[in-house]
Amino acid sequence: MLEALRENFLFVGLLGLLLSLMGCSSNPVITPADRSLSPKQTATASTLPDQPLQWGGVVIGITNLADSSEVEILAYPLDEEGRPMKESASIGRFIATQPGYLEAGDYASGRLVTATGRISAIRTGLIGEAEYEFPVMLCEQLALWPEQRESRGKPRIRFGFGASSGGSSYGGIGIGFGF
Repeated sequence: MLEALRENFLFVGLLGLLLSLMGCSSNPVITPADRSLSPKQTATASTLPDQPLQWGGVVIGITNLADSSEVEILAYPLDEEGRPMKESASIGRFIATQPGYLEAGDYASGRLVTATGRISAIRTGLIGEAEYEFPVMLCEQLALWPEQRESRGKPRIRFGFGASSGGSSYGGIGIGFGF
């Protein structure tokens, strides 16, 4: 009986793991690049870096031009996968340029992106009425992160156990858990 209980528990556990993995969205594969300079540091440097850099953050806005698109990004430090960490302090702003057309609905304000490329210029622009020096990155890769559903605060995991004789000498045992 104990052996059957263990087998049921293992089966239910593996099934739950499989179902939870199926619900995960795929993250973009980010090609590593230099993250040692921030957009703020780059904007005030005396020379432009000649190596590819990698920054990421939250989309502020997008402008589609005749042959390219420009995405203004509020930058945050990146985690080991290259995902922007919004809970950290901002490290500046930059403009990511990409050849061709980018759908404004996909690159909507608030979406997370990671950009890899070379800095082509420092452009003076405005944030409200304040002047700001934006590094302009020519993107080799511009990765859009999947939207995440809002968390309900704390995990909701439930476990249950039941046993019954079923009115005869043979009984049943059940184990379950849910999210």
